[in-house]
Amino acid sequence: MSISLQKGQKVSLSKESKGLSNVLVGLGWDAVEQRSGLFGLFKAADIDCDATAILLKNGKFVDKTDVVYFGNLVHKSGTVRHMGDNLTGDGDGDDEQIMIDLSKLPPEYDRLVIAVNIYQAAQRHQHFGMIKNAFCRLVDEH
Repeated sequence: MSISLQKGQKVSLSKESKGLSNVLVGLGWDAVEQRSGLFGLFKAADIDCDATAILLKNGKFVDKTDVVYFGNLVHKSGTVRHMGDNLTGDGDGDDEQIMIDLSKLPPEYDRLVIAVNIYQAAQRHQHFGMIKNAFCRLVDEH
């Protein structure tokens, strides 16, 4: 089963997928080619999108160790794992992945938020409008 998500979309994993235990969150993107240089040649600037998982207790963010991202690849419980940072979005398919074992997630966590950002977007003058073919999907990994 695969679900493609739109910005701000919410999915109840417990209600809609009884027995769901292992989830893969896949993030993929490509940079839009833009004119640059003396001859106006098209070039795609590298855009570094980052997938992040934030674990909440009673619906609230409590501890920075509950954030899994390129700088903290594995949650202290071992149930959420970021598979590594992609700095450009080059290639087909998922550029970054987060693996989640819902069956072993400690019960004090009642919500899991997936966020996507562009690393150093302000400094690099980048925004999501400069990205094409972006997707974030959930896949049941039974």
